[in-house]
Amino acid sequence: MDICEANRKAWNNESESRNFWTLMVSEEKVNSARQGKPGLWVTPFKEVPLSWIDGLIGKAVLLACGGGGQQTPVLAAYGCNVTTIDISDAQIEQDRTALERYGLEAKLIQGNVLEMPFEDQSFDAVIMPQAMNFIEDLPALYGQVHRVLREGGRFIFGTANPVIYTFDEKVQEHRLRMKYTIPFSHTRSFSRKELEKRIRENNTLEFSHSLDSIIGGLTRAGFVIDGFYSDDSGSELTDSFVCDSQLAFNAIRRQ
Repeated sequence: MDICEANRKAWNNESESRNFWTLMVSEEKVNSARQGKPGLWVTPFKEVPLSWIDGLIGKAVLLACGGGGQQTPVLAAYGCNVTTIDISDAQIEQDRTALERYGLEAKLIQGNVLEMPFEDQSFDAVIMPQAMNFIEDLPALYGQVHRVLREGGRFIFGTANPVIYTFDEKVQEHRLRMKYTIPFSHTRSFSRKELEKRIRENNTLEFSHSLDSIIGGLTRAGFVIDGFYSDDSGSELTDSFVCDSQLAFNAIRRQ
């Protein structure tokens, strides 16, 4: 099964459906970034602390899975030399439209973050907004990020708390019913019939991972965690049960 291709089609579909992560950033937000207040986000609501991106003006920043007309124009307006790679061609085109609208520049690449077409130690920071749950192979991702980061470079990312994937998504809007074990995976936790239906309808394939694979895997890959915060999901029902449903990390590449 080609997970990347399935998620490319799914995110093209999400872009057409105006998913939250596909909505172009406002001119007000871009102007704020130009004035040194980027208001960057990698989880749904809370902004990344300015201290996490302090010093990145004029530096090479890679947005991994960062298409959609949001973080790319914000960081470009802030003054970073931005390269964005995203599996979805529709999300890349949304970035292109935003950059043209606001008179900004960035390098846009439609591609797979597990096979990054960049030389070793090319970037001062890698920023991944809430995309880790669409990638099955975390060690491969961490390896690629570590490879393209310079020593002391930052890896800033958001991801879902694995526990929210224990709930039955079919009834989650109305009530919480625990159904799945962790780590959850659409390719393993769903029946063949359910999985085929999900792919046929161009829905995303997602993976909860585990705290060991997210946090332990990060440290084993050669990173030191330098910052952390949690955020809500936007679902009142879920957030009333899990107060830390979204997680954000600032990790530093060790020498």
